[in-house]
Amino acid sequence: MNAAGKHVAILGLGPSVAAFLDFTRRLGGRSKFCDEVWAINALGDVFACDRVFHMDDVRIQEIRAAANPEGNIAAMLPWLKRSPVPVVTSRKHPDYPALVEFPLADVVNEVPCGYFNSTAAYAVAMAVHENVAKLTVFGNDFTYPDRHSAEKGRACVEFWLGIAAARGIKISLPKLTTLMDALEPQEKRYYGYDCVHLAFKRDGAGPIEISFTEREQLPTAEEIEGAYDHSRHPNALVEASEAAS
Repeated sequence: MNAAGKHVAILGLGPSVAAFLDFTRRLGGRSKFCDEVWAINALGDVFACDRVFHMDDVRIQEIRAAANPEGNIAAMLPWLKRSPVPVVTSRKHPDYPALVEFPLADVVNEVPCGYFNSTAAYAVAMAVHENVAKLTVFGNDFTYPDRHSAEKGRACVEFWLGIAAARGIKISLPKLTTLMDALEPQEKRYYGYDCVHLAFKRDGAGPIEISFTEREQLPTAEEIEGAYDHSRHPNALVEASEAAS
């Protein structure tokens, strides 16, 4: 089980996972898009995938399921017991044959940083450890109604994506995810260049050249202050859902 040199798609439970369905549907199937699909938690029972990542100890999940037998955790556990694909987790359990343990010691010796606060972060770290060629991340938006200001998982996933990029792994994100501010136009991802248009050019493997063109009209005071307004939800899909409800 190794994805070295492959294009891996990681699917999380956020709204931008819909882009994966759209891409693969239009292409004629997931195999036309990527080599492997790694699904987070219950998405392993929703999408055809090669691996599932469920880092919660199943003993903890069994306690949660017993307390809420009609909840989503209780619904997921029977499927985990019969999963046809490997399920990467923290600790194996004899009642769940598909469970395989995350190679924690190997990963922290390779990248000596103990920073894993979500299952998605472990999945990205595994991609780094196995030296995939390309990583496309869907649905790991970390933007939820009334919770986006306190969500800590995004920073950890972005940290590991930074490690991946430093290792030469190509990173691709859907346009509707807040992860790495991918939903913002390119010019807004370069803080401080409000008065110019940036243009990027690269010939072959040569250096990137950047040109600056002065804007004909500068933003108004209202537009400038609007850019600093953090009261709106950062993900347009979630914002639309909240407005509809």
